[in-house]
Amino acid sequence: MGRWKRMITAILSGGLIAAAFATDIVKRKIPNRLTAAGLLIGLLLHTVMEGLAGAGYALTGAALGFAPLLLLYWMHAVGAGDVKLFAALGALTGAEFVLQSIMYSLLYAAFISCLILIWRREWKQRGGRIARSLLLFAWFKEPRQLKAFGRSPQHLRFPFMWAVLPAAATVFYQIL
Repeated sequence: MGRWKRMITAILSGGLIAAAFATDIVKRKIPNRLTAAGLLIGLLLHTVMEGLAGAGYALTGAALGFAPLLLLYWMHAVGAGDVKLFAALGALTGAEFVLQSIMYSLLYAAFISCLILIWRREWKQRGGRIARSLLLFAWFKEPRQLKAFGRSPQHLRFPFMWAVLPAAATVFYQIL
């Protein structure tokens, strides 16, 4: 990716992430207008700059951002806005960036969850349930174990953007 294209995608994707972070923190929603605009801008940008190869680049990034988050959505781990955001982010930045962002987002989310549990002094109580669900899933390979855990009223919830923002910053730092 050329220097100018990298700079343009960094500015656009950084703006997308900042706007999504702000709305997710304030309203606990990521607007469809924001994610649709990010997806279309990414597709148009890469298509105009590189033709069909650019369109393929954007569509591949969008698909690879969408699919893993859709699985997490089905397990009630993230919201629909997060799924669409990662599709838009993939269209803007491509497969490498979006896959690394997903990986780091999950790591940061686990770290934030641990901090919340320690802060609330619920580590022992919830940790046992989490371990039990993960062991049942690992032993029986039964996705219902994880899905049922995600629906639990005791499921720990916080805006996923708390994890996405530092994850994207980490990937920006590594790539740029």
